Amino acid sequence: MEQNQFVQKLLADEQLLFTVMEQLFDIIFFMKVEAESRFRYVHVSPKALDLAGLTEEDIGKCIDDIYPKMIADHLNSQYRKVVETKSIVTYRDQMNIAGEYRVGESTLLPIFDRQGEVLYVLSFTRDITETVKREEQFTEIHQLFHLLFAHSHDALVMFDLTGRILQVNKEIERLLGWEKEKICSQNIFRIFPEYRSKFEQSLMQLSKGESLTSVWMSLPHQTGAKVYVSANVMPVFDQNGRVVAGLAMLRDFTDLVTVKERLRQSEELYRKVVEFLPDMIVIQVDGDITYINSAGLRMIKAKQLYEVEGKPLHFFLQQIDHQEWVLTALDGSRKEVNVREMTIPYYTHEAKFLVIRDVSEQKSIEKEMEYMAQYDVLTGLYNRQYLREKLNELLLNYTGLAVLLIDIHRFKFINDFLGHANGDELLRQVARRLKGIESERTMLARVSDDEFVVACIYEQEQELKTLLEKLDRLLQEPYFIAGEKLNITTNIGISYACDANLSVETLLSNADKAVYYSKMNGTNRIVEYEAHMQDIFVKKIRLENDLQIAIEKEELSLHYQPKVNISLGTISLEALVRWNHPQFGMISPAEFIPIAEETNMIHDIGRWVLRQACRDLKKLQQAGFYDIKMAVNLSARQFLDKQLESVVSNIFTKEQTSPSFFVFEITETAIMKEPAEVVPVLQKLKQRGITIAIDDFGVSYSSLNYLNRFPIDAVKIDRSFIRNISDNQKGEEIVRAIISLAHQLHLFVTAEGVETEEQVRFLLEKGCEEMQGYYFSRPVPLEQLPSVLENVQSLIGRWRNK
Repeated sequence: MEQNQFVQKLLADEQLLFTVMEQLFDIIFFMKVEAESRFRYVHVSPKALDLAGLTEEDIGKCIDDIYPKMIADHLNSQYRKVVETKSIVTYRDQMNIAGEYRVGESTLLPIFDRQGEVLYVLSFTRDITETVKREEQFTEIHQLFHLLFAHSHDALVMFDLTGRILQVNKEIERLLGWEKEKICSQNIFRIFPEYRSKFEQSLMQLSKGESLTSVWMSLPHQTGAKVYVSANVMPVFDQNGRVVAGLAMLRDFTDLVTVKERLRQSEELYRKVVEFLPDMIVIQVDGDITYINSAGLRMIKAKQLYEVEGKPLHFFLQQIDHQEWVLTALDGSRKEVNVREMTIPYYTHEAKFLVIRDVSEQKSIEKEMEYMAQYDVLTGLYNRQYLREKLNELLLNYTGLAVLLIDIHRFKFINDFLGHANGDELLRQVARRLKGIESERTMLARVSDDEFVVACIYEQEQELKTLLEKLDRLLQEPYFIAGEKLNITTNIGISYACDANLSVETLLSNADKAVYYSKMNGTNRIVEYEAHMQDIFVKKIRLENDLQIAIEKEELSLHYQPKVNISLGTISLEALVRWNHPQFGMISPAEFIPIAEETNMIHDIGRWVLRQACRDLKKLQQAGFYDIKMAVNLSARQFLDKQLESVVSNIFTKEQTSPSFFVFEITETAIMKEPAEVVPVLQKLKQRGITIAIDDFGVSYSSLNYLNRFPIDAVKIDRSFIRNISDNQKGEEIVRAIISLAHQLHLFVTAEGVETEEQVRFLLEKGCEEMQGYYFSRPVPLEQLPSVLENVQSLIGRWRNK
């Protein structure tokens, strides 16, 4: 699971990941896991469309919706394995590329949510036709080896690294009188107990890839006679280069003539086997090349052996250090290689037998993987995992250590609204600015989508204060993205080594808590971790648990705040949910609504609010307030629920309330996030007579011209703009421009946060239809509402008589 967590962080940056993957693989699918084991296409690389028989219109559909049942069942079975096992699944299939059938290997990688459930599956496919061909070639070599093994004139014994005999040839029966069927699966330690120590040492050498040559032994024949043999023992590698067994070739020196004949046959056998090996094989005598196999000639760009025969080996092969070698070809090209060397008898000489493997591509991949394991690919800063390792070292060596966790406020909205490419560019610019404070005493990292860390070693607190001032100044300067000027706000949480008890997790967790506390209290704030912040998180967990049953225990209630139209003399209401917690008392919506959205309780709360608002509206109508309208807030998560329209319709039907009495207030973020999905829902709600208003208008990055694309009826000017009316001329100009443009687009305007007579007068002069704020009334429970409405009516009368 830890490996998968690393991959999740690597994948945190979707756009760059897909860009890199599309350079490495022909086919990439990014699949969302849905209920009942259905898999939906979220992202498909451009090349994959033709190769997989897909079109742009198929993106967003599930596998079952696109392919015939047989193909769909096959694909679903592979993806289902990922979900069931929560692990990587690899399989091979044939694929048609330009009319040619090739072999593709697909790797399905699970992406987990915080609960450890598989949320997405990333599939990438690489053309492995050439690899398969090499495997087939390896199989042919393997078959040839067994053919030679079976017909060798030497006695051969293959055994695993525990000494268990795996296979012997028929020659062993002639040499030692052993029956092949009886000897297999026996252990050489049991058969030859007198050689136990020698065999244990030999197996240890073999496991390291070392060969043993000219090992002299006297072995008992079944008849009791002694057979003197010389054993050459070599490691057997699998196709991944791992030692899996040993092969002992026993040469009978009992009859010298027989031995010489076997040596001749063995040399021929070696040549045939060696010629088929994919690695470079070199025999060197007195420093000069005597033999190179076909694979070796290709590696050094030679066509025939005579081009290199007799030349010094060091002309081509140079050792850089203990483990690193470089092979230089005849054309001057160089590649990294691994070299294995052993001494063998070669005719009347002692020669060196070298196995040289090209590891250039492997080294390149290792370096890339090492970089990706330590650095964030998008910004070039350390990633979270490598940061932990470095912080571990710093905690052990420094007491003056601080971690500054920087959170970019509302980055997800910026990313969605401006596009992921521009969001990535913003992150790169932030990283470049952070590098402006990089030094031997600071360390930089990107630890999530919108969070960066600056780790600082300091001796005096003034050093840290100076660093924070410089950091704050750098981050607050405007950014220029896609030709546009963009200002961002940040929250910075600071944690200290002295509070972490030598624990990296505690150090980072404390910084997280400080950032969270900072965001609770506004933006552009720098907050140091304090012990009492732990209580905030304990309370948050308690609220998460208690919110699940708050509706059942009737702890929720609605308060109502009047919205006043002085020109027409009318009043409407906004329903505001409140939570009276049995232990903590009244909980602010700003505190529990985000929790409700995180836990998906917002759907239950939203349904309860609408039902209760319907019932309270009927009570007001019975009290004589016949034409009053009711505004209800919808969160972004509610609004993106595909069942929203049917849920709303059922509530109005059951409560016998007309939808025309209701206004749904929706934030800009909710409608700007998925415009294609939003418009149909808005249209269905409007068709039922519901008025649609945009809440908190102006605090995001949209404009009225953009919102004109949506079927909305009204906008609410955010209270921050109304507050600035009396503070500066610029604030007045902004409000005037919003009202003017809204009226040009035939939109009704409400101003919230109205608190002074001066603000009321200004808004009336500018033609603002409706106002809401403490000047008229605070939110009050239903039982206080009739008297409040009477007071508001009197206030309206005074204004209309002025």
